[in-house]
Amino acid sequence: MEESISVRNPKRRRVEEEAAKWSQLCRDLLLMVLERLSAIDFDRAKAVCSAWRSASRESVRKQNRIPWLILFPYERSYGNSCRMLNPAEKGLAYRSRNLGVEFTQSRCIATCGTWLLMYLPHRPKLYILNPLTRERINLPPLESRINDLVVSPDDPDLMSSGLPSRRQRALTEEIGDLSSISETAVFWVDERSKDYLVLWSHRQCCLFFSKKGDHFWRMFPYVRTGLKDFVCKGHMLYIYTLIFFVEIYDLSGDSPVAVTPRPYAYLPPPYVSEAHTTRIAVTTSGEVLLVRCYDINTTTHCSFYVYKMNHVTQKWDHMSSLGDQALIFDLGITVSTKDIQGIKTDSIYFSGPGFGTNHLFIFNLATRKVEPFMSSTTKFFDARWFLPSV
Repeated sequence: MEESISVRNPKRRRVEEEAAKWSQLCRDLLLMVLERLSAIDFDRAKAVCSAWRSASRESVRKQNRIPWLILFPYERSYGNSCRMLNPAEKGLAYRSRNLGVEFTQSRCIATCGTWLLMYLPHRPKLYILNPLTRERINLPPLESRINDLVVSPDDPDLMSSGLPSRRQRALTEEIGDLSSISETAVFWVDERSKDYLVLWSHRQCCLFFSKKGDHFWRMFPYVRTGLKDFVCKGHMLYIYTLIFFVEIYDLSGDSPVAVTPRPYAYLPPPYVSEAHTTRIAVTTSGEVLLVRCYDINTTTHCSFYVYKMNHVTQKWDHMSSLGDQALIFDLGITVSTKDIQGIKTDSIYFSGPGFGTNHLFIFNLATRKVEPFMSSTTKFFDARWFLPSV
């Protein structure tokens, strides 16, 4: 039967024979090929066959440290695709197609490595997607929220009238639009084991999280004063609260563990103006930064101010320079620019909600001027920075 199929389908037979040849490449030669591929091509090469995937685990290559940009076009139904740009490869764009029907109806609300955290507002639901390999991780239903925290009668969040607290009400309230500016979501995925950690906030008063193996969303037990922003770096969670505390937790175990015995309570620096957005960021060495952006609605004239925690004076010190680092405002992290082409040092890259989806800019801290990241007439629905990992 197999022989007759091959006779009737010579084209298919040639494809199978060519695939067999590629899978039988000498191991050393295959490793040499993999080490010379770009981050995008390397990620695609891992999906060629089991032999290539196995060799990719042994490949010794530099970790990608250049932030890429992923663009979601208006006509997203066309091939269910998205485009990806590498600043180091000017004029070259990658397109990932056939990402599924739900992709055309979803919004990307966070990125981690090559993975996207997608939000489908009509259901609503969350899922994780790798646009290169098309791997997908389904997350628990948003309705499956539980409270791990036992609320005591003297809880300051408990109203004197005896009504449920804000945290208790969050368990039954209808989920708002997680793609809006007022809601925040972050996540982390291990490229090898596919372990993951996803966190999302609700009305600035509650934080829910879920890890691999969970069938529900757990309420983060320590957010009692509300939160302004939070950043996830690996299993480490950094929270900036409404009363200006900075809290750090380790979520590598079954339950969150506070890294510091008490939160950092530093008064914020004085406002330059009322029109601002405040976020925290984490440097490559793990230091916490406070970042403020002013005049958001006039992107070409907006201005950034960066502050660093001073543990001696317990104040936020103004930073006039990031040194050999660049800040990715969307991700809340800095990346090293030393010996890396395609990314500008001492700069802040920003885009996405709050800045207009048709605008991609770089703020130079030295000159305090805004520069366009790219000049293109191509319109797109949304844009996100991401760090393709291999």
